[in-house]
Amino acid sequence: RPENPGNQGQKRLSGDKDEFEHVTLLRLPKTQSDLDDLTEKQHQDKESANKQCTECWTRENVCTYILSMFPIVHVLRHYKIKEFLLKDAISGLSTACLHFPQGMAFGILSTLAPKYGLYTSFFPVVLYVIFGTCPFVSFGTNAVISLFTANIIQSQLSPSILLEGNSSSNASVGQISEEDFVEMKAAVAAGSSLIVGILLLSLGLLRLGFIATYMSTPFVGSFTTTAAIHIMSSQVPKSLGVRIPSVSGPGKLVITYFEIFKNITSANVGSIVTSIICIIILAFVKDFINEKFKSKLFMPIPIDLILVILGTVISYFGELNSNFNIPVVGNIPPGVPPPTLPDLKTGIIGDSIVVAIIVFVLTISMAKVCETKNAINADQELVAYGMANLGSSFFRCFPSCVAPPRTILLKTMDSKTTFNGIFSALVILLILLFLGEYFQYLPLPVLSIMVIMAVKNLLLQFRQLPRLWKVNKYDFTVWVATVASGVFIDFAYALYCGVGLSIFLIVFQSQRGKKVLFGKLKNEDLYTEESKFTVLPPYVKVFKMEASLYFATAESFRETLFKLTWDPREINKDSNEVTIPVESLSSTTGEKAPPDDTTNNETKIVIIDCSSFNYVDTNGISTLSLVVKEFRSVGIIVFLVRCTSSFLAVMARSDLMETVGEGNIYPDIVDAVALNIMDTQL
Repeated sequence: RPENPGNQGQKRLSGDKDEFEHVTLLRLPKTQSDLDDLTEKQHQDKESANKQCTECWTRENVCTYILSMFPIVHVLRHYKIKEFLLKDAISGLSTACLHFPQGMAFGILSTLAPKYGLYTSFFPVVLYVIFGTCPFVSFGTNAVISLFTANIIQSQLSPSILLEGNSSSNASVGQISEEDFVEMKAAVAAGSSLIVGILLLSLGLLRLGFIATYMSTPFVGSFTTTAAIHIMSSQVPKSLGVRIPSVSGPGKLVITYFEIFKNITSANVGSIVTSIICIIILAFVKDFINEKFKSKLFMPIPIDLILVILGTVISYFGELNSNFNIPVVGNIPPGVPPPTLPDLKTGIIGDSIVVAIIVFVLTISMAKVCETKNAINADQELVAYGMANLGSSFFRCFPSCVAPPRTILLKTMDSKTTFNGIFSALVILLILLFLGEYFQYLPLPVLSIMVIMAVKNLLLQFRQLPRLWKVNKYDFTVWVATVASGVFIDFAYALYCGVGLSIFLIVFQSQRGKKVLFGKLKNEDLYTEESKFTVLPPYVKVFKMEASLYFATAESFRETLFKLTWDPREINKDSNEVTIPVESLSSTTGEKAPPDDTTNNETKIVIIDCSSFNYVDTNGISTLSLVVKEFRSVGIIVFLVRCTSSFLAVMARSDLMETVGEGNIYPDIVDAVALNIMDTQL
C-alpha cells in the first residue's frame, strides 16, 4: 500500500464529475513486468527448494516408495484388532453372501460356467487386499465387465470363426466337446484379463490416474445404462426357457428380441414360473424390507444367497430338471485351477483396452462415492486394479471390477480396512473346495433373474433425463445418443458414439464461448459486462472471450473483437482516400495513445481480458499477433490483462511478447486503465 494512496493511486475515468467518480486504489498500479519483478525472488526460492527435494532421492526414499506399492503392510502395522477386526469380519462375511451368487450368475453371463465366476470372486479379491487402499471396494465379478467378456469371447470363438479356422482339417464345431469349448473360451477371457492388468498396472506406475476425469458422469451413466439393457436382454431367453440362435453384429439387440418373440411359443412354463417367483421375492425383500427397515436391520437380508440355497434344495427334491425340463447349473468340480498361461490373441487387444478403461472408471467412481473421509490415491488404485487382473489371469479368471451392490454393502457395514476381503475370500475358497458341488441343481432361471435384478438400478438411470434436460442440454444429447447407438447398433458403438460426441460438443461449446465488452460499475473499481450501469470513456473498449484461444476459436475471436470494437480492415481497404495517422508506439514501454481527431475511429485503446485463455496454441498466437498489428496500423493500442500463467509462458516462448510489448501487459483491468488513461485525455 502506498504512503499516500489518495495521491498516487487515484485515477479519474472521465472529466464529467456528474457521471464518473474518483476510485481510490490501495496499491500502486503495476504492469505485468513490475509484478514479475516483485515475485521473481519467491519464484527462485521455490525452484531452489524443488532442486534440493529432487536431490534427496536416497535409499530410504526408494524403500518407502516400494513399500507404498503394498498398502497391506501399512494396514497390518497399524491394525487395531479390538476396533477393526469384528467390523472387517462381519462386513467381509456379509459381502461373501453376494460374491457367491453373483459369481455364479456373472460366470454364466460371460458365456463361461459358474466355476469361472467363482474363480473371479476369489483371486482378484485376495490381490486387491494386498495392493488396494479403499476398504469399501469389493473387487470381483461385475455385470458390465462380464457382458464385455462375452462380446470378446464371441468375437474370437463364434461358431462361424471356428468352422473357418478348422476348415483346412475338415474339422467342425461338433468335434469339440462342450467342456473343451468352455475351456477355450476361458483361456481367451483370461487373455483379456492379462491385457487389462498390464495396461492398468502401467498406467498406475506412470501415475496417470488423472485420466478418469476425462469420462463425464453423464457419459458413464448412459454407458452403464446401455450395458444394463444388453445384460437384461441376454438373460431374457434363459429366464423364459426360450432357445434362440446366437446373434452378433450391428442390430444385435433388435434381432435378439425378434428371435425371442418368434420362438415365444416354445417357452418353458417351468422356467417362466420360476422367474416370476424369483422376481417377486427379490423385489419384495430388496426394495421393500431392506429399504423400509434399513435402520432397524443389522445388515441387509442376503436374499440372493437365501434364494440360491432355497432354489437348489427345491430343485433337488422336486427334480425340476427331469420333471419340468428346467435347466440347471450342472457340475461344479471342486478345487482351484492350477496356474496356466492365458491365451493371448491380437484380436482382443482393442476391446481389452476399452475394458481396462471401464474397470478403472467404474471402480474409482464407486471408491470416491463411498470414501468420503480420506482422499483416494488414484495412482495406487490403478496399480491394485492392474495386479488384481494380471495375477488372476493365470488362474482362468475373466476381467474383474467392482460391483456397486457389494461396495455399498461394505459402506453400510462400516468396513474399516481392505482386510475384510480376506474373510470374503475364505468363504469363496470353502465353496470352491467343498461346497460347490452341492449347487449343481440350482435352476438357471434363478441366476438369470438375479442378474437382471442386479442391474435394475442402472436401468432406472433413465430418471436422470428430465434433470439433464433442465440443467445441460449438451449432457442430455450425449446421454440419449450413447444409449440409442448402443441399443440400435451394438454395445461397442455406445462407447465410440459417446466419446466422439463428447469431444465434438466440447469443441463446439468452446466456439460458442461468450464474447462481450466490459465496463466499469459506477463508483466501483469492478468491471462487468457492459450495460446501462457501466461506464467507460468512449475511446476505451474492454473485451473478453470466455474460452481458450486455439484453432477452433481463433477466427471467431478476431471477427467478434473487430465487430464489437473497431474493424481496422475497413480503413485499410480505403487507404488511398483516407489518411490514417499511425503512431510510433514503443513495443516495450506501453506509451499512452492520445485522442486524434483526424482518425475515422473513436476507439483508441482496446483492453483484452485474457483470464479465460487456459490454453493457447500456435493458431491463437498468430491470430492475437495479427490483431495487435492490425489495430496498431490504425493508431489503436492493445493491452492484455489478467493473463494466465500458461499464456504468459507461451508468450515468452514466442514472438508475441515482442509484438505486444511487455509494457502493454497488466495484471488487471484496473492497472491498465489507471496507468494509461490520463485526466487530460478525459
